[in-house]
Amino acid sequence: MAGSTSQETHFRVEVVSDAFKGKMQPARHRLVYSLLADEMAREGGIHALQLKIRTPEEQEKIASVAKE
Repeated sequence: MAGSTSQETHFRVEVVSDAFKGKMQPARHRLVYSLLADEMAREGGIHALQLKIRTPEEQEKIASVAKE
């Protein structure tokens, strides 16, 4: 958000990554939060963050069900 003039502080993010393999949801969330720690701590930064975090295999399964 560096240099952004947006006043938005609430975000919905979907992340698909091999880094999530073998990790439960809380560990996945901690991984994403650690990457965004500076932005979340900054005044006027991220206030609320809704995450959908999956492995590529989980995403593929969801996509295949949606096609049916």
